[in-house]
Parts: sequence; C-alpha cells; structure tokens
Amino acid sequence: MTANPAPVSTAPVLPALPPAKETPYKSRTTDLLIFREGQLGDKRDAVIEDLGNMVPEVDLDWFFENLLPPMPKGIDTATVVEQLRKSGVVTENGWAGFSQNPQDERRHEDVVFAQLQPIFKAISDTVQELDPSLQQTFTLLLQPTKYPTSERACTSKPDNCWVAIEDVESIKNDPGRFYTWYNIAGPAEDKKLPESSREQRNKNVAQIVFNMQQIMSLDPCRRFTFGTTMQDRELRVWYACRGFVLTTKACDFLKDYHRLVHLYIAFAFSSRVDFGWDPTISCISPEFIWQDERKRRVYKIQVRDDEGQVKSFKTIRILADYAADSTISRATRVWLVEDEQGIQYVLKDVWLDMDRLPEHIIRAQMLADVLEKCGADDHVTLQNHLLTPYICGKVFVNGVVDTTDDMMHNQPPCLSSNSVFSLKLEQTKNPLRQSCDPASSSATLSTTTKGYSHNRNSQAKPIATWQAPQPPVLRRKYHYRIAFFEYGHTLFAEKSLLNIYTTLTDLLTALHIIHRSGWVHRDISCGNVYYYTGPTEAEPRGLLGDLEYARKCDSREEHQMRTGTLDFMASEVVSQVWNYMVPPPRPPPKKGVVYNPPERAPFTYTPLHDLESCLWLLVYILFFNDDALNPLLDPQSLILRNNKTNQLFSRKAETFWRFYFIRDWDTINIHTTGLSSTLESAVRTVSYFASYLHAAFQEIQKPYTSVTVEESFLQTLYDNILPLVNEDSPLREEIRDIQLKSIPKPVMSAGEKRKAEEEADKANVSNLPKSKKSRTHTSLHGLCGTLF
Repeated sequence: MTANPAPVSTAPVLPALPPAKETPYKSRTTDLLIFREGQLGDKRDAVIEDLGNMVPEVDLDWFFENLLPPMPKGIDTATVVEQLRKSGVVTENGWAGFSQNPQDERRHEDVVFAQLQPIFKAISDTVQELDPSLQQTFTLLLQPTKYPTSERACTSKPDNCWVAIEDVESIKNDPGRFYTWYNIAGPAEDKKLPESSREQRNKNVAQIVFNMQQIMSLDPCRRFTFGTTMQDRELRVWYACRGFVLTTKACDFLKDYHRLVHLYIAFAFSSRVDFGWDPTISCISPEFIWQDERKRRVYKIQVRDDEGQVKSFKTIRILADYAADSTISRATRVWLVEDEQGIQYVLKDVWLDMDRLPEHIIRAQMLADVLEKCGADDHVTLQNHLLTPYICGKVFVNGVVDTTDDMMHNQPPCLSSNSVFSLKLEQTKNPLRQSCDPASSSATLSTTTKGYSHNRNSQAKPIATWQAPQPPVLRRKYHYRIAFFEYGHTLFAEKSLLNIYTTLTDLLTALHIIHRSGWVHRDISCGNVYYYTGPTEAEPRGLLGDLEYARKCDSREEHQMRTGTLDFMASEVVSQVWNYMVPPPRPPPKKGVVYNPPERAPFTYTPLHDLESCLWLLVYILFFNDDALNPLLDPQSLILRNNKTNQLFSRKAETFWRFYFIRDWDTINIHTTGLSSTLESAVRTVSYFASYLHAAFQEIQKPYTSVTVEESFLQTLYDNILPLVNEDSPLREEIRDIQLKSIPKPVMSAGEKRKAEEEADKANVSNLPKSKKSRTHTSLHGLCGTLF
C-alpha cells in the first residue's frame, strides 16, 4: 500500500471536454434464470420481454419484394393461379380444401390446417409442370404432435414447418433422431379462432416468436429465419435476424390466394442461403446427445481477412454462446477450434452494429495511443495482456459483406409510430370501473419509482415514463469473425483463487495502461477475462478480450443500443445517473432575486466504472463458488448468502442494492454476506476495494457541474487497489491454496420474490440513512494506507 499518497486535489486536471453521450442499455431477459430453467410458458414470456413486447409491422408488398426468397425465374404467380383454377384447386369461393372458415369448423385445428398440405403440393406440382427443370428444395411438413429435439430440453411443438426435401423421409421414419431444430427452415403456427380472440392471438404469437428464437439461438449456421401464423382466415409472415424481428400486416389467405401461392412458391424453391443459412459455416457432424457436452455438433467455419484470404477451422467445443439466446443482439459465439494442421485457436463469431468498428481495428487504435502516450514499455505490457488476433474480417455472403441491410436489399421499410405490433395484448380494463385517488396525478401522467436515482438529493421528483410514440427501429448490423492465438480459462471456469488473483492483477495492470492512454473498456465480465497458460509461456498471465465496446474517453460517437448482462456492470452505467453527486447549498433567499441552480454534469462513462466492474468480478466469483474443501454448511449462513446473491445479481436494471453494497463497505464481511469463513481474506479484499471506489466516486463528483478524472488521482487509486491482489498483498498469501467449486444461483419462491420486490421499492425511494451523511466527505486520500 502507498504510505503517503499525494493529495488528489493538487493533481493537474486533464483538458475538459464535452461529456460523451452514453449508449442506452438494454438487459437481456434471456440471461434470467426463469428463461434458463423455467417452464415453457416462462421461456416464451422471457423472449417476448426481450423484444420489448413489440415488433415492427410492415406492408406485405414490401416484405414480399425485399425479404421473401425470390420467385424462380420464368414463374409468374398469375399463371400458377390460372392453372390451379383449371385443376379445381382454386374456386370462386377460394381454396377448394377450405369449404368454410376455420373458426366455423368443428374439427380439431390440426385437422383443419392439415388441408394446407395438399394445397402446397398442388402449387409446387403446378410450378414444376410449367418448368420441369426446376428442382423443389423445401416442403411443408405437418408434425403438430411432435417436438423437435436439440441439446436443450424444449417441448415446443410447431404446428407445421418447412424442411429440406432430403430430410423428409428420415424425419418421418425416425423423428426422435432427425426431427431437430437444426432441420427446420421456418416454423408455422395455426389457430382456428381469429386474432380478435386475445387469448388465442397471444398464444399463437408467443409460439411463433419463441420457435424462431429457438432456431436462431441453437444453430450458428442461421443468419435469419422465416415464420408464418394463421388465425382463422388471417395470415401473417414473420422474419427474424440479428437486427430485428418483424411481422407483416395480416391478409386473408382464403380470399387473397395470390399471396399464399407466392409465399409457397418462394419457400418451396428457395436456396438454403435465401432461407437463412450461412454458406461460410457448415455442420460436418450433425449428431448430438441431449445434455451431453461430450457429443456436440461439429462445424467447419471460414474466416476471411481484409485481403480476401480465407482460412477454415473445425470446432472442438463451444466456449460461450449464451448471448445468442437474445435474438436481437450481438449473438456472440466462441469456440475452441483447430485449423487444417491441428493447431488450436479461439474463434469468435459476432454481429456488430454498423456504426461500431471491428475488434482488431479498435485494438490497433488503442495500442497506437498507448505507444504515443504511455511509451514502448507499456505498449509491450498491454500487448501481453490482450488477446492476439490470428485472422479476422467481415463475413461475405454471395460476394458482399453479410449485413442486415443486405438481407432486405438495402431497402428499409417506411415505418411510422403506427408500425407497431404488440406481441402480448393485456386484458382491457374498463377505466370507469377502476378506483382512483382523486389527488393522484396518475390519471394524466404515469410515473414510476424505477426512475429514481440512488442519491437522496435527486429524489424529490419521480421521472415521468410517458413519451411520444416513436417509429420502431431496425438495428443495422454486420457479421464479423476473429480468431485468436490464445486459449485461456475464463474467470467463470477458473477455480484456483490464487490464479484468479493473478488474473485480476494483470487485468488491473492492463486497465491502468488503457485508462492512461485515454480509453475505457466498458465491457469487463468474467466471460472476457482469462487466465492463460500457454505451452511456451514461462509464467501464466491474465488476458483481456472483447474490445467491441472500448472507446476513447473523449469520443463523441453515439449508438442506438447496447445489450448485455448486468452482473458486472457499474450501477451508475445501468441507471445513467451520478449516484454520489451532491448539489451546492442554495444561497439565502433574497426578495426579487430568482436563484438558478447550477446544471449538474450529464452522465458519462469514466475509468472508475471499469474498476467497479473489476470489483463485481471478484464479488460474483465469491457468491457463485464455495471453498471446495470447506463448503458452507451452516443453514443460516446459506440463507444469508442466497439472499445477498439475489440482491446483488438479480439481473434487473434496479441497482440500489449494489450502490448500498459499495457505500456500506465497512460492513462487508463474512457475517453480513454469509460466505464461508475460509474466504474471509477474499471478502476483506472486496471491502477494501469497495472503500477506495466509494471515496473515488465521491471525489470526482464533488464539482457537480463537471466530472473529470485527474491523471494523478487515477494513479493514486491504482496504487491502492493493485496491492490488494498482486504478489505483495498479505491477503493473497492467505488464499493461496483455496480451490473453488461452483454452486447454483439460488432460486426465489414466489413469496420470496414478492417480498424482495417490496423491499426493493422501499429501498429505491427512501432517503439515505442520516448516519451515513459523513461519508459524503470521505476522501480517497483519507483512506489511503489505513485499511491494513
């Protein structure tokens, strides 16, 4: 520890710049335990919530022209319809197979909509009669009582689906083995009752959206997928890719039979690429065993660099793919792979926003700034703690970069605030029958406590949630791959507490250099921090990856949205509010003088937020692991640990528990956390770390109208945090031999969840305790050298 650090107030101030606007944050509900381990209905609800309960609704003409697979050359819909009239498939009243509206049928919906199969066969046969050279590639398969299989347990049963012609016989003969989510080109859901039936509409929509999500989540070969829903006479066509999910306006498929003919021809004679498969990745071993990590599908993946050189890799095992569960996201997948010579690498496949640079370019720019501002030694040090690219570049499909723009032929739809389709309709309540407090303003403007800041001085007014309707946004993305030389254990997987401390030491060393060069990382997590022991390395070292969100502190770039997990994110970053900012005292009132309070500094990301993420790395590891040789057994301690875990890692955008955790750093111990006594030294590390962060956040937010991180202030902070984990730390010696074992995330019962939510609401709107007021004046200088 630094014995006599320089007072931070005397340090020179870095040049003041306009604050960078922060990217709005959207948490992934597919990260929640309810999605991972819940019932099918819970999973469907989570997928809908992840989409914000709405998708764009587009015109049929635009969809058929820009998204649907192209019609075969020389085939005209009108000609096909005329031939169907002659054969009696189409009559004056519509399709001969549907003698009455589906909602008027007494038969089961599976039987009613089974009439689509002979209609589809008649259409495809007619096309091949008009042009015998055409080869049908996909067919309509009805298996409404069977569910497709995959490595994951899922009992969702598409009413019907599109599959490749060559897969039909094997699926029918052995559905348990061959009817998989990987073989489904696009799902379909049908209901007899019309969309005016709220319950049936919600059920149909939840099924189609979830089924498309399953395809996109499970299969790395899929760039996009289609879906269809029918309710009585109403047909909608759906589309899902990594930038958006959308649906068409409904049409009457019994009356507008030209639409159904066009749709069925486009699907039946589509290429695999036009149906959403990626030609640069193929499955070379499709066999898998449910819930058996040893037997997974094997893929061959191509990576092309900027010069057009292509290298192929074979997957050995998946390292991370949980982000792909969120349909509209980066959908990051990471594999351990080997090249044709058997040399191993780590390959990452990701969908990046069009306004973001690829990782290898960000890395090069960061290292260039480090060389210029920090010198050659730090340049070499940072290189040693960053993943090293082997080959990287954008993915090309059909000779052009694979983008969500190209999927719709660079012709985005015209969307307005009315172009919105709600995925789940709530039951309408009669406002005349609802009780209302006459003194309440809720009749004119809805407010919520979710908008409160943690700072008691900013809690006078709730933040209104009403906003003018905005047109839905289609996120523009491009497909990118990068292979790295190093393969290390993520902090999720590493179980030696000593190795974790080594990794944290190198992580903090790397971040200090990054911060001194004027950059911030903005995406620290256990999934992108690695403990690496290379085959030729003299000593193991920590590595940092995932630079997609890294940027210069003075960057003026703005982005639409960022998604991710809350587990490691600084609480201020989630809320976009300064938690420690106190306005200056008001002057005494004077007659005729209007006091205009100073404007508080707008929120921006600082190096301290990266450091808070580092703190949450260690906290997460301690709460989701136990001492393998001395596990926690005391029932009361187990309950306490579970409650604290649920508070800190609820994965909701309610971060006051985390704010209080850092604010109350002097109460962090094994008695308040419920952690094992053998982890006491690690818990003390957390307490010390939190104390430094708490003082630092207060210090930089004192000016109120501006927030500036001084260079020597940052140096002082690192001088005090690094000795908590590096080789000089006495705490490190005490944890040297501890091996960890994973423990599952505790699941709250419905009653416990309601109680936690009530406590959360109370905590969110309550003032800070008066006994903590003195902490507003705590300084980093005052803490330095006192905690040991």
